[in-house]
Amino acid sequence: MTHTPSTVKSTAAIYTLALLYAIVIGFSFMFTKLALRHADPFDMLAYRFFLSFALLAIPVRAGWIRMPQKQKGRRRLPLLLVSLVYPTAFFGFQSVGLDAATTSGAGILSASSPIFALLLGALLLKERASKLQLLSVLVSVFGLAFMTGISGDALRGTSAVGGGLILLSAVALALYGVMARGLRTSYSALELSYAMMRTGCYFFVAFALVRHLMQGTTSALLAPASEPGFWLPLLYIAIMSSLVSSWLSNFALSRIEAFKVSLFVNLGNLVSILSGVLIMGDAWSASQTIGTICMLAGVIGANYRGGKRAAVDRGEPSGSKNEVSHAEALPEVSDRNKSAFLPADSRTP
Repeated sequence: MTHTPSTVKSTAAIYTLALLYAIVIGFSFMFTKLALRHADPFDMLAYRFFLSFALLAIPVRAGWIRMPQKQKGRRRLPLLLVSLVYPTAFFGFQSVGLDAATTSGAGILSASSPIFALLLGALLLKERASKLQLLSVLVSVFGLAFMTGISGDALRGTSAVGGGLILLSAVALALYGVMARGLRTSYSALELSYAMMRTGCYFFVAFALVRHLMQGTTSALLAPASEPGFWLPLLYIAIMSSLVSSWLSNFALSRIEAFKVSLFVNLGNLVSILSGVLIMGDAWSASQTIGTICMLAGVIGANYRGGKRAAVDRGEPSGSKNEVSHAEALPEVSDRNKSAFLPADSRTP
């Protein structure tokens, strides 16, 4: 099967966006740590999603960004469900779990997300991975676990409850990927991102308000806003780590399998470590070199496509009824995601 210039460019663009997604979330760890100097985790989440939803809702309401037209009979419940899984459940489990887990322990347990995505994708979407892809996922997960200190000492200090909550956050991330991919022919990346930011805003703002009202500490909720050092990291995690990364991940999930996108999430951890070394002056060890090689090999191996499988992913028919129907669904997703960001005056009402 020959590769036409258009399919090669399309594939390159998709993986470029996935790589950009990894870079964005990689730097988010550093900016999140800076924001947490001025606000506790749940207050920071309230500020983060309030700002991100406001920055998306205002241009949508003003008509600068037009949402795809609503179709009769299309349910809104799936959007609510996926947005309850991510960001709500994911960040909820992660924030509470980190209080009872070490950083290295959390890193090791979080690395398991691609495995859950692989299993859930096979169970719910009937997506099958090759033996090379299965091996590549395990190699990548091992690489991240090795980098974060896979040893008995690495998990020491992580309670069963903390470890369990971190694992639940990994499952939530994987489930989000599978659910978003399952909705790829019904909703655009913009619609998914809008629902995610809205639900995250409503939940975390309400949680922060209720918590501080019950404790009588409302002034503490407003205190971070008066800190100049809080706003730069907040802007990054609200705009780049929330708005931009959610659209990038939702668009990538419309074109490639959930477990592959999860591997790019793990690759974001590598970006985070590199940013710490280059910007924060952290040390670089031999174990991180080995882990880096494993992660990169895993990402490349999992995304290697050949022959018949590549033809299906590019949308070329290869004789199977299921493959043809899957291929026909992809151009619709591409058109919906493209039209969602066209200027209002360039499209028909």
